[in-house]
Amino acid sequence: MKFYKVATSSARQLPRQHQIALASTSLLVALALLWQPGKHTTSTFQSTQRVEIQLAHDDIEILSENNSEPLGAVIDQADPEFLVPKDELEQKLDAVTDVAHSHTVTSGDTLGSIFSQYAIPISDMYRLIDANKTIQNLHVGQSIEWSLNKEGKVKELSIQRNKKTTDTFVLGPKGYTYKAVEKTGVIQSVFLTGRVSGSFYNSAQAAGLSPSQIQTVVKALQWKFDFGRVARKGDRFAVSVDREFIDGKSVGRGDVKALFYLSGNREVFIMRHSDGQFYDANGQSLNRALRRYPTAKRYRISSSFNPNRKHPVTGRISPHNGTDFAVPIGTPILSAGDGVVVKSRYHRLAGNYIVVKHGRDYMTRYLHLSKRLVKVGDRIKMGQRIALSGNTGRSTGPHLHFELIKNNRAVNAMKVPLPQAAPIARKARSVFKKEASAEKQRLLSVMPS
Repeated sequence: MKFYKVATSSARQLPRQHQIALASTSLLVALALLWQPGKHTTSTFQSTQRVEIQLAHDDIEILSENNSEPLGAVIDQADPEFLVPKDELEQKLDAVTDVAHSHTVTSGDTLGSIFSQYAIPISDMYRLIDANKTIQNLHVGQSIEWSLNKEGKVKELSIQRNKKTTDTFVLGPKGYTYKAVEKTGVIQSVFLTGRVSGSFYNSAQAAGLSPSQIQTVVKALQWKFDFGRVARKGDRFAVSVDREFIDGKSVGRGDVKALFYLSGNREVFIMRHSDGQFYDANGQSLNRALRRYPTAKRYRISSSFNPNRKHPVTGRISPHNGTDFAVPIGTPILSAGDGVVVKSRYHRLAGNYIVVKHGRDYMTRYLHLSKRLVKVGDRIKMGQRIALSGNTGRSTGPHLHFELIKNNRAVNAMKVPLPQAAPIARKARSVFKKEASAEKQRLLSVMPS
């Protein structure tokens, strides 16, 4: 009550125009508090039933996003429409052994950046760190290898610290277990030889090569010699494998050192260099380069690769497995590398799209095209015009969705290391050529007649 008297007295002391303004404001506030439309409607409206319409989250259109950047639909990577048929050799390799993924540490790499480049679950990284924190200590030149289970989780991971020591992590029922494996024996070369009688895979396995070793030579030669397509009955081969021996007994399968393959008048020879890569007898690379950008000039990236992207409405993980470029309709789209067109068709979500296979490790996808300029079976070269960009399928604006697939998994085309067709450095090449010539003669001497 005392407060009310003080407030009234103070208000009377204000100028008349201020008193009027204060009174008007107080009246409006009082009316607003008294007015409750939900409780003061007529009986006609009170009898009306309210019906709620449920909308599927995926059908809600986010105008804020549409006005900012062009977006495409999320494509289900398991959609049979996008699956590429596999030949007999690929089917056998997939059925018998896990696909081995690898990465050589370069300047600036961290464990987190590597996991991001290859879309490996970040949750697995933290569980690996819990198993042993030294996994984060990476140095330039070290090699990381891993395999994934059917759920996409890291099944095994190893880091070759040096020629003697390798850190290994294996997923078990209670999580990851860590073990440092050190080579203490003597490394010796073992020769495995054979003749192709049916398929190369079966013949190599009969000669003593493991599925992973077969996979190694098949992928090393994927750009130069396709074992699934070119290998013929009667072809001869010899492989040298570096194995560890302790007290005269072989330990493990060992790493493939070199291969010499004879197919009619054609000779194929490869040998591993100290950098872990395979080269021909002259020290030339077996790889063919891939380009990161499928256009003649660089356009702005409107949406980056993000395997952990969340849907803006549902909050669920909705991966963006490619890179979107904001290009106007009709922009020429160029092949990222030499390869074979394995898909060229229309899809209700992807619109006009093309899939190109590059060797056995890599594929590229190009979505939302306005026009396709190649057909299935066409052999194309790096930089060749294969399409024109567009806005077809479920797309909110003109753009190109570009994907790079490595070992059947989408990876970040803007960051992941790409195969580069560079020879061994000149200073080391002469030494390599001498060693390769001697190794080739040794393999020829044990080759089946």
